[in-house]
Amino acid sequence: MDIFLTVLLILAALILLYVLWCLAEPFFLVNDKVLMEKHDISKDPVSKNTIRKIPFAPKSPSGSPDLRLFFFSDIHTEWCPVTAGRLSKAIRKAHAEGGLDAVLFGGDIITYPENSAKGYKYLNDVSACCKELGIPFYGISGNHDCTLKDAPLRSGFTSLDSVAVTLTSRKSGAKAYLTGVPDSGKLNRVWQEKLVCGSEYPVILAAHDPDAFLHLSPDSRPSYMLSGHFHGGQMKLPFRFEFNVLRTKDRFPKLGVIQGHFDINGTDTFISRGVGCGILPFRIFSAPEATVVEICL
Repeated sequence: MDIFLTVLLILAALILLYVLWCLAEPFFLVNDKVLMEKHDISKDPVSKNTIRKIPFAPKSPSGSPDLRLFFFSDIHTEWCPVTAGRLSKAIRKAHAEGGLDAVLFGGDIITYPENSAKGYKYLNDVSACCKELGIPFYGISGNHDCTLKDAPLRSGFTSLDSVAVTLTSRKSGAKAYLTGVPDSGKLNRVWQEKLVCGSEYPVILAAHDPDAFLHLSPDSRPSYMLSGHFHGGQMKLPFRFEFNVLRTKDRFPKLGVIQGHFDINGTDTFISRGVGCGILPFRIFSAPEATVVEICL
């Protein structure tokens, strides 16, 4: 009986620690850095054989990249322990270390439309920081944002949904397009097959849901892609339960693409774990993330 009680107490303690960690991890923002480089783009169908995991790299080989972007996604302000002040502090630090050519938000302001005011306030605080530093602030829509009206204007960022802007290399004067594709929501999805920009410059695509890549025409595949949406799994469960049972419509996770840095048919891709929590206020082995993206054109 004593052994049984001891085992029971140990199990109860482990469960309590697990729950506490799930509640605590959303507070631990990871400020990381990723180096993205241009590859030869393939028009072949996407498969496991055409996807390559790439390690993070803190510095470009030459010591100075062409572009430096600050990328964050999925704030879901209903449960986002990472405050706008903390995110702005990370932006200031990144700008002081090497300058930033743009700050980019990857979509999903909120989970439920009735909470939009809180999300707008969060992003306006970030926007104020960007204006103070003289950094352009861009964003795209997420699947939870499609019912919001005038969200970019109310949030203080410039929308890249089906819009392209031109960025100039700080090193060589080379040009690149920065563009985005809109997200039409979870139901009755409409996927964009063509990008609005030309192909004379390398293209940096912001797509909230990485699966958007699978619906692009092979001729429209970008050189670089920045995404979010998957939250890195948010709660990493055995046998990828969250994707095999709960989120069965997501296609890239079935190919092993959930979060991190990948070469997908020649498109250098980074998928962020996001900042906030969607629906459930938990994270486990998937800490919030805001990333300095260094791009070599």
